[in-house]
Amino acid sequence: MRKIKKGLLAGVVLCCMPVLSACSFKETLKVLWNSEDKTTQEGDSSSETAMTNLKVDEGVEKPVFANEMGDPVTYGKNGTAEPLTVEASVSDGGELTYQWYRNNVDSNGGGTEIEGAVESTYTPSTQEPGITYYYVVVTNTVGEGIQLSTSATKCVTVTEEEAAQEETVTAEETPQEEIPDAQGTWQKNDNGWWFQYADGTYPVSKWEKIEGKWYIFDESGYIRTGWYQEGENWYYFNSDGSMACDTDVDGYHLGPDGVMQ
Repeated sequence: MRKIKKGLLAGVVLCCMPVLSACSFKETLKVLWNSEDKTTQEGDSSSETAMTNLKVDEGVEKPVFANEMGDPVTYGKNGTAEPLTVEASVSDGGELTYQWYRNNVDSNGGGTEIEGAVESTYTPSTQEPGITYYYVVVTNTVGEGIQLSTSATKCVTVTEEEAAQEETVTAEETPQEEIPDAQGTWQKNDNGWWFQYADGTYPVSKWEKIEGKWYIFDESGYIRTGWYQEGENWYYFNSDGSMACDTDVDGYHLGPDGVMQ
């Protein structure tokens, strides 16, 4: 009986390999076994049950990537890395889930799963020098059927040299008229608005003056809205992301520098 079960498992794996060709053999097994290691005893049907919970289904649409992650990037050690972001979609109403991987070779298979990296955006670490290749596997689930797509790799190099520390400029510390407006264009996706500079980069975790108004961007590069605290000061950002000043919000007065008084 055990030999027959092993034969069946091998057959299922071989049948699924063309569908999961972008995934490693280990990743394929994880999908078939519902991401858990299971040992079966003779007469135990738990493995068959687990394998029927999620099945690669030709009737389920494969996720389609709307963008690539771009050219290789290099950061100094402990520098501020820009988030890696993908946009995937399906038209069959399925649920998309994400899992990021790292690899020490330029391959989008056989990498190491990054724990907790399950969003469409992931910010790589710059704490350890070296070259790392990142990619993401997107799964479309409809009922108990699934289809997977794997992105291309993104090469991130972290040098031995420490990154230069950037000074944070706030609206309170520097008069607005002394700061030139940033040059670029506003961009939007399902996650929100961000500002793209002329060179294709964008502000992350920083203040920026745009067309005479102050904005603050979060760790993923999107504008913040609503109340925001920095140090001991509170600010309020309108629905378009611009900082409120010389006005009252929720019964509190905001001064000309945007600080709640």
